[in-house]
Amino acid sequence: CHNGNTPSAGFRLDSYAVIKVKVDQGRLYGAVAQLAGFSAMPVGGRLSDCNISKIKAWVDAGAPNN
Repeated sequence: CHNGNTPSAGFRLDSYAVIKVKVDQGRLYGAVAQLAGFSAMPVGGRLSDCNISKIKAWVDAGAPNN
């Protein structure tokens, strides 16, 4: 959905560099945590609380390329 020439919502997630920009903008966590003001992702569902917590911990750690 989020790669190639026509990524969903113009939101590419096919390289670390691109993902890091979205992390730094607060857009990645806002979307997966389905916070107010963000487009909820994934569409039609929600990640588990455990997976959202893992993403939050990674973001809080500076989103290392690991």
